[in-house]
Amino acid sequence: MIEAIQIWLSAALVIWIWSFVYKDNYLYRLAQHIFLGAAAGYSIGISLDSLNKTALVPLAKSPTTNMHLIIPIIIGLLFFFKYSRRYYWVARYGVGIALAVGTALAFRTAPMANIIRQVNAVLLPLWTPDPVKTLNNWIHVVITLSALVYFIFTVTPRVVEGRPTITYRVYDAVLRIGIYGMMVAFGATLANTIMTRLAFFISMNIQYLQPYPLESLSAIILVAIAILFAMRRARAG
Repeated sequence: MIEAIQIWLSAALVIWIWSFVYKDNYLYRLAQHIFLGAAAGYSIGISLDSLNKTALVPLAKSPTTNMHLIIPIIIGLLFFFKYSRRYYWVARYGVGIALAVGTALAFRTAPMANIIRQVNAVLLPLWTPDPVKTLNNWIHVVITLSALVYFIFTVTPRVVEGRPTITYRVYDAVLRIGIYGMMVAFGATLANTIMTRLAFFISMNIQYLQPYPLESLSAIILVAIAILFAMRRARAG
């Protein structure tokens, strides 16, 4: 019985969510609320389980050696003062500490991840025994530098007496290479996103819809009724 309910609910929720592609309806909103409620409840459960495993259980087993765990517990409890009209200001200390720690961690990791490692990724050997790798490295370096030139707005070559100089021609060529390189990168990113969504669509279809045609058909009929009802109500309004 429970398995049958799970099958019906899974097929229905998948189709109800997809129905938003055509038109907003009540079944889509119902599926959206169910998903958000389940996600919120699951997040709360995961958070409580993490608190229990990382703080409460170690404190219960060895209070003397894990006494420092009381500090983050107290800081976390400060957030709940937000619900008090008289002592809501106490929650600011918890927020301030969390923001300070997050900023410090970001300053520690962001330069390495966003600057240093990306610069190292561009510093490639331009001449290798493999001609394909050499060509790939040249394309990588040239497009990266050209894209950086595109965002330099302070110093740009000028046209002298209505005629472009050699410097301006070189700058314009580099600029176009950077633009075309970014367009290719954006297109590849969009194509990768579409492929990911299609793979997700196919996996959901194989896992939930194809094995249960009756449940899927029933969900589709309900969606059609809900859409027709929404359209009729919109016309009447």
